[in-house]
Amino acid sequence: MARRYFLSKSKLNAYRQCARRLWLEVHRKDLIEISPATQRKFDVGHRVGELARAEYPDGVLIGHDSALAAALSETRAALAASPRRPVFEATVRHADVLVRADLLVPTAGGFHMAEVKSSGEVKPYHVTDVAIQAWVFRGAGIPVRSVEVRHIDGGFVYPGGGDYRGLFARGDVEADVARLEPEVPKWVREAQAILNRPEPDLPMGAHCDDPFECPFKRHCARLAGPAPAFPVTLLPGAQGGRLAEELIAAGFADLRDVPAARIGEDAKLRRIHEATVSGRAYLSPAAREVLAGWGAPRRYLDFETIGFTVPRWAGTRPFQQVPFQWSCHAEDAGGRLTHAEFLDLSGEDPSRACAESLVAALGQTGPIVAYSAAFESGVIQRLAERDPDLAPPLAAIRARLVDLLPVVRAHYYHRDMKGSYSIKDVLPTVAPELAHATLGEVQDGGGAQAAYVEAIAPETTDERRAELGRSLREYCARDTLGMVRVARALSG
Repeated sequence: MARRYFLSKSKLNAYRQCARRLWLEVHRKDLIEISPATQRKFDVGHRVGELARAEYPDGVLIGHDSALAAALSETRAALAASPRRPVFEATVRHADVLVRADLLVPTAGGFHMAEVKSSGEVKPYHVTDVAIQAWVFRGAGIPVRSVEVRHIDGGFVYPGGGDYRGLFARGDVEADVARLEPEVPKWVREAQAILNRPEPDLPMGAHCDDPFECPFKRHCARLAGPAPAFPVTLLPGAQGGRLAEELIAAGFADLRDVPAARIGEDAKLRRIHEATVSGRAYLSPAAREVLAGWGAPRRYLDFETIGFTVPRWAGTRPFQQVPFQWSCHAEDAGGRLTHAEFLDLSGEDPSRACAESLVAALGQTGPIVAYSAAFESGVIQRLAERDPDLAPPLAAIRARLVDLLPVVRAHYYHRDMKGSYSIKDVLPTVAPELAHATLGEVQDGGGAQAAYVEAIAPETTDERRAELGRSLREYCARDTLGMVRVARALSG
C-alpha cells in the first residue's frame, strides 16, 4: 500500500515547480542549500507579515512554527473561544495537507482570507497559494467566504514615524482562485504518487529558478555531470532562446559544434557563434570612432543603491532605489586617472549628501560614462525630485550621461563572456587582473546591498562596519575602473 505523506502549501508549490524538488524536500532534506539572497527574501517576508498584522491590534497570533500539532490545537481553540477576532497564521489540516493562513478575518457568515506578499503585484504563484489554502480551509469545514492577496503598494510614500498605513494594496484573485481550487486535489494525488517512487530523473532548466531559486540546484548539477563549455543556451535574447531550443531539439549541446548555417541571419548571434567557434574576439573598428566622439575629459560613474521593500526613510517609496554610494574615475585627455567616491553608512537617508557630493565632484563639462546609463539617469532624476534646489545641476549631469553598454553590444564580443554583456563578464576578457572574482567579500550588486544592510544595523560593531566599508569601496571602484579599461580596449 502506498504511504501517505504529510504535505504543505510549500511542498505542493515545490511539486508545481519541479517533481524532483518535492521528492528531495521530503526524502533528502540534508541536501538543501539556502542562498543568502533567498534568506534575505525570507527576512523581508517576516517584516512584511508583521506590518500586515499590525492593522488588526486585536488579532490572535498562532505560534509554534515547528510544533505544528500545537499550532493546529491552538488554532481550534482560538476559533472556538474568539470567533470574531482575526487570527494570524491560522493552521488547518485537511486530506494530508496542512497550511497556515497569513490573515483570517471574521466576516459575515464566515471568514475572509488574505495571503500577504512582499512583491509589488499579484503573481501567478500567489493565486496558487491562495487556492491551496482555500481548499484546505473549506475542506476542514471553516467557511472561507472571500479571498485576496495583499501585496506592497508601490505608490505608497512613507511619511515617517513608523506610520505604514496604506503600505498594502489588495489584489482581487477571487475568479482565478475559483478556477484553480478544483485542481488542488489532483495536485495532492500527483504529489503523493511522486513521493512513493524513486527520485525523478528530470533535466535542469529555466524551472530551476522559476518562480523560486531551487535549494537543490547544486545536487542536480552534480548528477547531470559536466556541462558543455559553451552551451547553446548562452545565446542571448528572445531570438537566441528560441534558437537554443531548436538546437537542443536537434541534438546540439555545445555551440562550437553548431554549423554556421544553423545560426540564421541575426548579426549578433552570428558574431557570438563565430567568436565562440574560432576563439578569436570580435572588435569592430567603429567602436573607436564612437568613443572618440565622446571627447574628454571623461568621468566614469557607478552607483550602488538599496531598495527597501518596507521604506526606511520618510519621503521614499517601496522598492525605490536610493543611492548610498558612488564611484567616479576621471580620465583627462592624456589618459591620467583620478578617483572620487561617496559612501554613507550612517543609516540615515543618504540622498541629500549623495546629491551634493555628485554636484561637487562631476564638474561642468565632458561626458559622464555609465554602463547601462538608464539606471544612473533614473537614480539622478529621483535625487532631483527629492531635493528640488539641486535639480538644475543634477539635470545638467543627467544630460552629460553616455552609455558604454550599447557600444560593447554592437562592437565587441569574446567567447568567455558566454552570451552576457555584463561588465562583470566583459571585464575579465580585457583585464583579467580586474575580474570581480578577485575581490573579497563584496563581488556583485546583491553582495553590496547585503553589506550595506549589515553595516547600518545597530548591532554591527565599529570594526565590522569599517571592514564592510572597505569592501564596498573596493567593489564600487572596481566597476568604474573596469569601465575605463573596457573603453580603452574598445579604442584599440
